[in-house]
Parts: sequence; C-alpha cells; structure tokens
Amino acid sequence: MFVRRLLVVALFALGVVPAGAAHALPSSPTPRPEGTVAAGFTDSVVTAGVATPTALVAVPDGRVVVLQKTGSVRIIKNGAMLPGAALTRTVCSDSERGMLGIALDPQFSANGLVYLYYTRPSAGAPGGCVNRVSRFVMTGDTISAASEVVLLDNIGSPAGNHNGGDLHVGNDGYLYVAVGDGGCDPRGNSGCAGGNDAAQDRSLLNGKILRIDRFSGAPAPGNPFGGGGTEACATRGNTAATPTTICREIFALGLRNPWRFAFDPNTGGTKFFINDVGQNTREEVNLGVLGANYGWPEREGQCAQGQNPLCPPPAAGLGYTQPLTDYPHNPANGGDYITGGAFVPNGAWGSDFDGGYLFADGDPGKIFFRNAAGNTNYNTPFVSGVGGITDIEFVMEAAGWALYYVNAATSEVRKVTWATSPAASPGALAYDALSPARRAFDSRDAGAATGPLRAGTSRLVNLAAGQGAHRAALVNITFITASSDGFVVAWQPRTSRPPSSNINGQGGQVAANMSVVPIDTDGNVLVFSSVTADVIIDVIGFFDVAAAGEATAGRFTPVPPVRATDSRASAGASNRYTRSTDGPDSVVNVPIAGRYGITQAVSSVAVIVTAIAGASPEAGYVVVAPHAGAVPPSSNVNTNGSGDTRANLVVVPLGADGSIDVRLRGTAHVIVDVVGSFTDGSAPAASAGTYVPLAPTRVVDTRLGLAFARLAAGGSGSANPAAVPADALGVTQNIIMVDTDGWGYVTAYPAGSATVPVVSNGNATAAGQTRSALSMTKLGAGASSYFVSVGTHLVVDVTGYFSGG
Repeated sequence: MFVRRLLVVALFALGVVPAGAAHALPSSPTPRPEGTVAAGFTDSVVTAGVATPTALVAVPDGRVVVLQKTGSVRIIKNGAMLPGAALTRTVCSDSERGMLGIALDPQFSANGLVYLYYTRPSAGAPGGCVNRVSRFVMTGDTISAASEVVLLDNIGSPAGNHNGGDLHVGNDGYLYVAVGDGGCDPRGNSGCAGGNDAAQDRSLLNGKILRIDRFSGAPAPGNPFGGGGTEACATRGNTAATPTTICREIFALGLRNPWRFAFDPNTGGTKFFINDVGQNTREEVNLGVLGANYGWPEREGQCAQGQNPLCPPPAAGLGYTQPLTDYPHNPANGGDYITGGAFVPNGAWGSDFDGGYLFADGDPGKIFFRNAAGNTNYNTPFVSGVGGITDIEFVMEAAGWALYYVNAATSEVRKVTWATSPAASPGALAYDALSPARRAFDSRDAGAATGPLRAGTSRLVNLAAGQGAHRAALVNITFITASSDGFVVAWQPRTSRPPSSNINGQGGQVAANMSVVPIDTDGNVLVFSSVTADVIIDVIGFFDVAAAGEATAGRFTPVPPVRATDSRASAGASNRYTRSTDGPDSVVNVPIAGRYGITQAVSSVAVIVTAIAGASPEAGYVVVAPHAGAVPPSSNVNTNGSGDTRANLVVVPLGADGSIDVRLRGTAHVIVDVVGSFTDGSAPAASAGTYVPLAPTRVVDTRLGLAFARLAAGGSGSANPAAVPADALGVTQNIIMVDTDGWGYVTAYPAGSATVPVVSNGNATAAGQTRSALSMTKLGAGASSYFVSVGTHLVVDVTGYFSGG
C-alpha cells in the first residue's frame, strides 16, 4: 500500500508515498463533534480554523505553540489563537514535509530558546528538499528569524515522506531528534518503502534517534559511536556521495518513521518512548535506549516485516530491541498510522492513570492508553473518533492538567479534560509535630523519581506511608536555583489546582516557605514548578482528624505578633538570647516559654525567623531546633549572601527548658518573632484552636484592586475573609509582596490593633522582587491588617483558619 487514503484527507498518513506525488487538503474541512472519551472526561475545542496543524508544545506560562505544516508558528494565549504568526519560514510542504517539530529549552523562561525541525528547499538534494534543525530566540510572542542557529542540516528527504520530525531536550540536557528513513534510500542503493535500509546505515542520519549538544550541535558525549571511522555528520548531507564514516550523532537506529516521541516528566531521568510508524502491517511504541537497534526494515512491530502474531522473535544474534507494545492495521482493534504520544502526569487524573502513556493513531482516529504495568486494551481506546490527529501534549491549565491535541483533518486544536473539584474540607484538625522534621523529597538526590523539576511539569511526592489520621501536612518547601523568577504550587493530587502559589523565587537564588498542603489517601501531594528548578520538601508535622471536632494536643493559640530576639542588638531584658559556637554553626538560643503569652505546656511554638546574610556573597541557611534536641537534617530559612534578608514561618517544639536553638551557617544575624503556640496533651479537650483547611482563597490582590490598592511605603490595609467564620481565632495565609519598590518588609497583625507590631512576615531587598511567606495570624474583629515599609503590591491567599470554639 503506497498511498494511505487519510494522507489525502488529513494530510498525514506517514506512509510510503512515491517521490513527487502531490496531495491536497479539503478546502473546507467538515467540523467534527467531540471525540468519544472515557467516562469522566470531556473533549472540547480550544480553537478552530488552524490550517494543517502538525505539532504543539506547552509553554510553562500557559501559552501553547502550534506549528502549521506550511511554515508558520502560531501561539494560543488565554485560550485564543493570536492573529499573527510568531515566525514563518519558507518550507517544502508537499507530501509529509513542512514545519514538523518544536521543543522549548529547559531554561526557556530565562533564555527564550526554541528548537524547530522543518523541511527546506535545497535544489541539489535528492527530492529537492532537506530537513533542518535550528535554534531560535523567542521574545514575548515573537520568534526572531534573524536569531536562527543551524544545528543539523541537509538531512535527506528524497521521497517527501518519512521525515520524522520530533525533537525534545532530555533531562540530561541534550537535544534528541527523531529522523525518518526518507521513504527511499538517500544513497539510492537499496530502494524505497520496505526495501529501504537507510535506518541500518550508520553513515546516514535517516531512520535514527540523534542526540546532540543543544547549543553547538556537536554529537553528545556518550553516544554509542565514536573514535576511528566516525565523524560529526551534522550538515554533510545524506546522498549517494555521502562518506561512509559512521555518524557520531546517532543515539539509536533501526526506525522507519519515528514521527513522535515523548519524555516522561514524572522522573528526573531520561526516559522516553518512541512512536514508530509501520509499513503495511503493524504500528509500534519503543523504549528509547542508548545504542538500541529497533530492526527496521527487517522488523515491523514485534514481527518480521509484513507479518502478524503469532510470529517468532528476532534471532538473538541480531541484537534487535523489541517494541513495548504494537498493534495491527485494523480499525477494530488497532489503526493505520501512529502519531503523538504523552506520559500522563502522575497525580493528575485517577490513580489508574499514574505511570501511564497515551499514544494516538490518525486513522480511524484513536488515543490508546498503556498502563503502568505495560498493558494496552486496544479494543477500548481512551478516545475514539479523532481521525486526523497528529500530536498530543499535556498543558497545565488553571484547574489542572489537560490533554491537548491537534487535528489536521478538521483544522482544530482540541483538549481532553478530567472533571476535578477542589480538595474537600476534612473538618477540624489538630497539629501533630514531627521531631525532628523529616526530609520527604529532594530533587537533587540520585534516583529515578528525582532530578530537577522541568519548567511547566509536576511531580507526585509522597509525604507519608499512608494517610491514616493525617489530612494535611505542614511542610517547608525550598526552591533552589530556579532558572528565572518562578513559583511552585503544591496541592492534593486528583483535585483542582489552586489559584495560588506556595512559594515564589528569583532566578539563581534559594528561597523557602512554609505551607499547609492537603494530602491524598496515599499520603501524596502534587508539586508543580513554573521554571526548571530543584525542589526540597521537608515535613514539619501533620494536621490530623480531631475526634468529634475536639482535641487536647495540637490546638493553636495565636498571640499578637511580638519580637523576641534580634541578634543585631545586644542581649538584654527586652532582647533575650545567648550566642555560642558549635563547629561551623553560630547558635542563638532563644528562651520562649513563660513569655510572649506562651506557657510551658505547649507542644510547639510558631515563630517568624528572619535570617540576615553578611557582606559575603556566599549562600547560607538557618536551622531551628528545640534546645538540646535533635537537629533536623533540613534548613528553615535560606539566604543568598550579600546582605540578603529572608523570613519564614517556623513551627518547632520547645526544648525541656522552654527554649529553641537557632543555628546559623553562612548567616550573620537572626530575628525571631513569636506568633503563637500549639497545646500539648495536658490541655483539656476543646474545639477552640483546631485547624480547618480551606481551598486557597484570594482575599487581597492590589494589582486588581481586590480589598485595597497598591500600598505606598508606610501604608496599610485590612481584609476580612468571607470564607472564615467571624469567631475564628486566626488564619493561615500566604502573603506575597509583588513588584517591590526596594528594601522593606510586610507585617500581618490583628485588625484594630492600636499600633503596628515591630515584626516582619516577609522581606524584600531590592526593587522588582516577588517574595512569599506563610503567616499564622491572629485575627482582630475577624480581620487581618497588613503594613508595608516599602511600596509594593500585595497578594494574600487564605488557606485555612483556627476555630474559635
């Protein structure tokens, strides 16, 4: 079968087409009703009238970039296609050629780098066109044509089809590129279609997965072919006259037309699946393996070319890698040409989808699901009725993850969404401290589940072996060396994404913030990062179910915020502390029990710890522990040197003498402000002070005039959150300073107070910063007030309240 019927209708059959064959799209594609989707899901249109879409990629800021076969790069922003193209290139767009693939750099938010795979005219090349991979710079909604840097070029496209065209940056930092076999052998010595052996010719780039340096285009170190008899083949061309030296760019070989492949975002490793289009018999999904040979043209799917199961495996001596799954050319329980693929983000949908992989077929139009155990039910596709589908991609929307897809037959971008709702309120909870705090996740550690969170991806993180009585976790989130300014959101898996962030960070710096995050029945939370960064999560304690709404231990007693210690000033009756040295640490001991409204009979105290760096540019940190108690393996506050000032809420048990130790490393001074305490087991059972989590509720946003306008230096405003009962003792609220005018701080305190307390909840050190801090704030007349020492916007999200009893 040389021409598949859907190529005429839908543009992409990805089959074998005679060189020079011409194909036309319908002048007016017929609108299609939504696809038939699995129960609990909805298929809806994102935007229509997108002629010949080939591929799409999600931008971490919520935009979506869509390629058009005829050479344009388009942008969907706020749910609508922008009227002009971000970039247009002159391309060959006949047969399966055109603008075919796109990838964003992991540091896109900082450098704007975009990688494109497209077919360009080349008069001297077989077929008159060649494939090229280039890097561009995107600024705003425009890609600069003048910024093009060619990385690979002159890749043969002699027959017009089997160009491959996908590309991604792996977690190892290298650019991976999928190249088809060209339809006919670029050397002209083996033939076309099933007789084309270009995929086995190691001196050609065709029929391969390539791995290169994304900046220089040089072959990646560690590729399987190097040394004598090899060379870089980046631009030398694939023709009959091409030298026979082996190409160092090759990562894997033996592929017919690897139209799409996908990396797993759930891991910090470099795991990817390859969707390889078959000839006349079978379509396949392969695991990307360094040095693998997938067997084309001898093998097609799990069988010899042209055969179907039951069939013998390849001879052991050939070293072929068999597919993970394959399916027949059969509209009932298979399809005709495999297209896009995407791993399901763990924790996004039902637990059955965790560890799963979705892959599409364009005719008759299905999306299949392969579960974590490796099983695929081809008789019951995840989506059907989507003939012409060419690519799929998960996109983070306001409510959570959605599966976007492009359809060349209908000129549409569509999405499949799962119905989610905010995390249900668990009712009254009581706090149970861990002593010492426990590190639950550190993306810097070695392991399949670790590695930096890529921009615009999420990671399912386990905080407890099981839920038990736990309903929410008090965690310290540390955001490390983000590529640019960004944020992290943490929430209960399989629920709607909250409209607020848990922490905001600046590029190249380390920030920490406390958060209360609901957990699911497996003790998990879902963590999303808007920029590529390392993330650490330390569990400080849990909020557990309070029987009948009452508890003895773990009820919160807020106090008006009060300064206990400022090590910049000498110790005295109103500034109590002692300072000593313990190895590399400077230890500031702060007595608390019996002062500031805190009794000895408490399980933990809540304090704001502000760390102040010295003049050195070296980073530092602060660890808070009960005096003479176990020192936790985690920091509470991080500083970035050169006078950096950072504040964070800390909940810590008291030592036997009623004091805490604040251990400073690489940090000059510390300030400790007291905001409340949690009862211990000697307290009577009561409901007052139990904690009720809320879906994050925005109560202040001065950028929009919500509650009050932007505050000038010395200004203040108040908010009375409607979601909080009038008799509540206090709230947990995330306070974010946005676009600061310079150095300064924000203070949260009970409304109606006669004076502004001399404390700070969050600090900024320069103009234009965004800083976030969780606050446990005592309410006054049901409201909280906010004072700023520097001009700034404020955003405040209430995440829960402490009951009034």
